[in-house]
Amino acid sequence: MRPVGPHVLAVGQGLAVIVVSQLMGVLAKLALFEVAAFTFVWLQLAAALGYLLFHSFVWRRERWPRTLDRRTWIAVLFVGAVNFGLCRVWMMMGIERLPMNTFVFVLSFIPLVTLTFSILFLRERPGPVQVVGLLLAVLGVWLYFPELPPPDQRIGFVYAVLVVVGLGASNNVTRFVLGHATTDLSPALYSTIGLLVGGLPIVLAGLVLDGARLAEGFEAVGGPRNAAIILANGVIGIALSQTIFNGILRTLRSFEASVVANSGLVWTALWAIPILGERLALSRIGAIAVLMAGVLLTQWRPGGAGT
Repeated sequence: MRPVGPHVLAVGQGLAVIVVSQLMGVLAKLALFEVAAFTFVWLQLAAALGYLLFHSFVWRRERWPRTLDRRTWIAVLFVGAVNFGLCRVWMMMGIERLPMNTFVFVLSFIPLVTLTFSILFLRERPGPVQVVGLLLAVLGVWLYFPELPPPDQRIGFVYAVLVVVGLGASNNVTRFVLGHATTDLSPALYSTIGLLVGGLPIVLAGLVLDGARLAEGFEAVGGPRNAAIILANGVIGIALSQTIFNGILRTLRSFEASVVANSGLVWTALWAIPILGERLALSRIGAIAVLMAGVLLTQWRPGGAGT
């Protein structure tokens, strides 16, 4: 049997991460009916930070990096502040104010932003088949939403657009650090440092502004179900998912990984069936097929093209 290549393995890992992450997002929507967005964010970041600190420095016994150059440190600090800090707040603020489908639609443009940054700054240009795949992925999203659902509040759109730009930039910076720069940073340690930079200030602010409510126990977040959702979003949706996604950026170009992430629309729709009681029309099933065809084509590298 022919062994699975690193590119196929990375795509498989990426899809698995997105499936699980979208489950966390659908569950978060349930909790946000009862939990304030800021409370949800800082508690999930606290859970993620606690897990990553234990995993990196206790379980893996990694050491704080001492050989990173200034440019790499700036990149790590940027991703920490934007990806783990600002984007997490903007996501919850957007989800709180927009229908979930509208929010996911806006986020579907992350691959286009990522591709633009990838061409400008990393000189990673897609092949003709990959361009077709990217266009098919965008077409699939458009077919899924033939008309943009009206937002409850325009500010929700603003938050979603900020997430698109922030994640597009972060994807490329992470690709540079883990795929191009000479560094011995592991994906887990990279995630830990990033979360310390971007997440710790939010956690500290939450403890100051919101921490007194924790004395109420589960009632502070509306019950054990919401507490479990927050914990799962922190450990699984942020810590584990981001670490694995950072790892695949060593192999996948940033726009390739971003299109894989864009398949989240599919998994959100599928998870929403049993959890939120939604149904899929036949036209949307066709749109999902087009989108997934685009995802597959963006991973096409004829002739053993390198990373």
